[in-house]
Amino acid sequence: MNIDLDSLRKLLCERLCEDVKVESRPDGALMLRTRFQFPDGDRFPIHLSEAPAGGFRLSDRGHTLMHIGYEHDVDSFLDGTRRTLLERIMGESELQWDDGAFCLDTAPERLPEAIFRFGQALTRVHDLTLLSRSSVGSTFYDDLAGLLSRLVDEDRFQPDYRPDVPNAEAYPVDYRIEGKGDVPLFLYGVPNRDKARLTTIMLSHFHRHGLPFESILVFENQAEIPRLDLARLSNVGGDMISSLEAREDLDRKLVQRIAA
Repeated sequence: MNIDLDSLRKLLCERLCEDVKVESRPDGALMLRTRFQFPDGDRFPIHLSEAPAGGFRLSDRGHTLMHIGYEHDVDSFLDGTRRTLLERIMGESELQWDDGAFCLDTAPERLPEAIFRFGQALTRVHDLTLLSRSSVGSTFYDDLAGLLSRLVDEDRFQPDYRPDVPNAEAYPVDYRIEGKGDVPLFLYGVPNRDKARLTTIMLSHFHRHGLPFESILVFENQAEIPRLDLARLSNVGGDMISSLEAREDLDRKLVQRIAA
C-alpha cells in the first residue's frame, strides 16, 4: 500500500482545523468547539482565557460536575474511591481545581496539545460515574456510607460493629444504629451473591444465640442476587432495599426503626 504522506498531512491538518473552532461569546469570552462530548451528545464547553501567570487557561467553568450532577450525587462523587481516582487523573493530566471548575494552564505554543489533553482528562473524569454500575463494585460501600451519613447523625451509628455473641470477631455488622426500645438496628450492604450468603450466615448466628436486633439489608442491585440466595436471606433478615437509588425507601424505613 502506497501512502502519500504530503497528502495525508494536508488532509489531517484541514480536518483537524475544521473540528477545532474558536468562537467569541456575547460577553466577550472565548470558547473552543471540539469533537469531545458527553455520552448524551452534549459537547464539552471549553473556555479559553488568559492564565493568571501568563499563557492560556482552558476551563470547563464547572460544566463537567454540573453534567455529572444530573444523575449522580456530586458530594458522593467527590469522596471515597472516586476521589482517589479523580486526584490521580488530575495529577496525570495537570488539571487544576478552581472553585468547582476543572482548568488547565498552558503556554501559547503548547495550546494544541493542551486542548487534546484537557478533553481527554474531562472524558476520564466523567467516566468515573461508570464505576457505580460496573462489575468492580468498589464504590458501593463508599456510596452507602455517604448516604447513611446524610440520613442519620454520625453519633447514632457505629460502623464495623462486633455484637455480644460467641466468636464475635467473625460476625461483624456493617453498621449498628440506635433503634427504638433499646433494640439495635443492624444495617448490611449487599453488593453481590457472596455478601448475601455471608450476611445470611451472620444473621442466623445472631438468631441462634438469642441476640435482640432488627435489620435492614441494602443491595447494590437486588435483581442480580440468585433467587435461592435471596430467599435464604429473606428468612433471617428484615427490611430489604433494592438498591442505593431507592433512597426514599431507605429513609422511610430508617425513620420507622431508629430511636427518636
